[in-house]
Amino acid sequence: MIKDSGERTEFASGAVRDMSDGKGDMASIPWEAVLRLSRHYENGAKKYCRWNYKKGINLSSYIDSACRHLAKYQCGCDDEDHLAAAAFNILGAMFVEEKQPELIDLPEREGKNRFQYFEGEANGK
Repeated sequence: MIKDSGERTEFASGAVRDMSDGKGDMASIPWEAVLRLSRHYENGAKKYCRWNYKKGINLSSYIDSACRHLAKYQCGCDDEDHLAAAAFNILGAMFVEEKQPELIDLPEREGKNRFQYFEGEANGK
């Protein structure tokens, strides 16, 4: 079975496709940045182990590290790829929100919306 929203986009050729609204815009992702980030994941896997971030890291640790790397970047530090490191930590925070909400340890986030991709999972539902 092919999922169907019931809405169609018709192309100049006459071809039609199911509407993509709400699915994400994969064609607009800057893949150069993703490739650069993948090197940070590779280096982290060598240092810690692959999938280490999935073992459980508190949200506050990701946020602390992301902010520190952004500050270092803004201060002109070039001892490592601080933007890739910040992006890694932001993605880690998003992973916690999506998959490990028990690790959300920032009091200001208690009871707040969790933004998740998959339908029916918003706010842990």
